[in-house]
Amino acid sequence: MKQIIIAFLLLFSCAAKSQQWYPMDVGVTNSTSNHWVSDITSFNGKIIIGGHFKTTSTTIANSVAQWDGFHWQPMGLGIWDQSETDFTGYAYKFNTYKSKLVCGGVFNGAGGSFVGDTTHYASCIACWDGSTWHPISPGPLVSGTNGEVIGLGVYDDHLFLGGNFIAVGDSSGISSVHELAEWNDTVFLSPTGLLNGDYSPGLADAYDFANYNNKLIAAGRFNSINGSPYGSYGFIASWDGTVWDSLASGVNAPIFSVVVYNGELYAGGWFTASGDNLTPLNYIAKWDGTQWLPVGEGVNDTVYNLYVDSIQNKLYAGGAFTQTGLGVQARHIAEWSGTNWQEVGGGTNGLVDALYAKDSNLYVGGEFTQVGNSISANNIARWGRSSVGDLQLTKDKKIELYPNPNIGTMTLEYNLISTESAMFTIFDITGREVKQQQLNAQNTSVIIDATQLNPGVYYYIVKQGNTTVKSERLVIVK
Repeated sequence: MKQIIIAFLLLFSCAAKSQQWYPMDVGVTNSTSNHWVSDITSFNGKIIIGGHFKTTSTTIANSVAQWDGFHWQPMGLGIWDQSETDFTGYAYKFNTYKSKLVCGGVFNGAGGSFVGDTTHYASCIACWDGSTWHPISPGPLVSGTNGEVIGLGVYDDHLFLGGNFIAVGDSSGISSVHELAEWNDTVFLSPTGLLNGDYSPGLADAYDFANYNNKLIAAGRFNSINGSPYGSYGFIASWDGTVWDSLASGVNAPIFSVVVYNGELYAGGWFTASGDNLTPLNYIAKWDGTQWLPVGEGVNDTVYNLYVDSIQNKLYAGGAFTQTGLGVQARHIAEWSGTNWQEVGGGTNGLVDALYAKDSNLYVGGEFTQVGNSISANNIARWGRSSVGDLQLTKDKKIELYPNPNIGTMTLEYNLISTESAMFTIFDITGREVKQQQLNAQNTSVIIDATQLNPGVYYYIVKQGNTTVKSERLVIVK
């Protein structure tokens, strides 16, 4: 009997800890099919998303939103663009700088009392202080860039901007740059580099930045800096604060994402080989200090985002791919095992552009309507073990069932924020529902009578509405 109970415990432990997909409210949408989530981060303890969308449920969000535990909420008036029919701008990238959340994209204003508020004109870059959006530099001049901001990085206490622009402006005036700018929290500095691409000067963007070996890594669509021969940088370069340097021959096509994982530099993008075309790379590569190396078998299409979950020490990739380089299914999202790439939870039915980990949950954003094999999710979803952790559904973040193990009678203590009633359900180890009891949100405790259940291992779930508040193992003995 003891061996059977131990086996049950081990089996339940694996089942209870298995991860699954959770939709986050109704996701984000707008009146057209042109909507997506392009970046995810956290600020002041809240998950923040940015992209191109108008609404979250019935709330106007204007391309940026924050998660309150139940629903997506607007961040002031969001970011707006008066040239767009519905005034919706594009939020491409976030970064935290000087205790503010910085957003880069395509827009001409952020926050304010109304769309067109002249005191909140902000050209393609703006800052959120926790309650209000501000231009990056105070007026009266309109501050920002004259073209889209795609990449944001922080190095040597300065903010770096990459994108498709040739001029920047602040309170001191306008300066000429070329796809790359540096901001010191007061003014834009003299350009650190003039990026050039082999497609056209307007396609020489710096898409992403990383800090590696005390240097700033810039990656994107450029392959020349400051007039050097085309191809000399191969879509990636390092900056030590004084000069730019190449990383061997780079790669043979644009890089969209760079990260540092286990002390090594990784890149993902549109490329298929090293810059000299001698080393096959299949859209993901690793720099060993002297050369670019493949990361396992790679994947079969473009990688738009690489992300490192530093708490669990995991490397993820998101993009347009649907298989690993070995032909194994990996629909738009994959995890690196150390030897090969593996699909995450059945993947998504559309592009993955954004990844972010917090509280043992992986947040996934992009251009999809479904995650796993059948779960509806409009452009944003969460992969995790339960709703506990990121959903602050209880006043003290605590729901307790005791004693556990027990002989069939126990007390459930809870203190829910919402007045909506909740449901307590017990399942056996096969997942069959064996008891259900409604909870009144006005109470703080209730007696659970499970004396009719046989001894064994069960698990219980407390749900409020469609949201799981807590899920935990339950052992009944006689």
